[in-house]
Amino acid sequence: MRKGIRGIGYAFALTLALVLINFLPVTSLRTRAMQKYTIDGITVFAEQKDYANAERIVSTIQTSSQRIHEALGIQEDQHIDLYIYPDRKALHRKTIGFVGWFLPDWYIGRNSSGSVFITSPSEPGPEHSRESIEKAAVHEYVHAMTDRQNKHMGYWMKEAFALYLADQEPSLSSLRASRQITFAEYKSQNPLEFANVGGYSLSFNYMQFLIEEFGWERVLGFLNPGKTFEEITGRDEEEVFQQWKLSLNSI
Repeated sequence: MRKGIRGIGYAFALTLALVLINFLPVTSLRTRAMQKYTIDGITVFAEQKDYANAERIVSTIQTSSQRIHEALGIQEDQHIDLYIYPDRKALHRKTIGFVGWFLPDWYIGRNSSGSVFITSPSEPGPEHSRESIEKAAVHEYVHAMTDRQNKHMGYWMKEAFALYLADQEPSLSSLRASRQITFAEYKSQNPLEFANVGGYSLSFNYMQFLIEEFGWERVLGFLNPGKTFEEITGRDEEEVFQQWKLSLNSI
């Protein structure tokens, strides 16, 4: 009996040690080589070799920020910090630790309500380009802005706002390839499943559909954490989904 209890204790201690080791990279958001800069009012953490990239990304965000603020009804200045990681694997480790090695290559950015975290445009990986990385930085900036208003917005609407306001319009071929999506897949809050069912293409189109059906002012209701889909639109969510899905057949 004592040996069994001792064995469970050893197993628990080993598991705890492995968990702690895994999360060592996330104890600091910065890599060892990162330096702190202030560029056009934005606090930037980047390695020296990425300083020119930092200037480009800050310029891209600043060029888009007024339009984004006006669209979202934001009146006051919004400060963010910008972290530029030397490659996507560094970003992955700083996101979920050493197990970040298994994150997909398309995962090149994330956000908090106060920061944008992005991969260096110089090392975009096989799924991206310099241009798509720079647009992704604007995408993450939109997330930061909407998170400040409704942190618990559904995943599809969160991504729909970001894709639409970052002008990440999908190709027709990507929409056609994903238009068999089901309502259950649409309702999933799993980021990997969202990507697998074509969410990064479809949610842009979904936002366009909602704007055509209800107008932008009503769509902004999704930024209100106290409102349901039915309260915002006046219609059943699955009914709206099915009507949108029918519209995809004409693409």
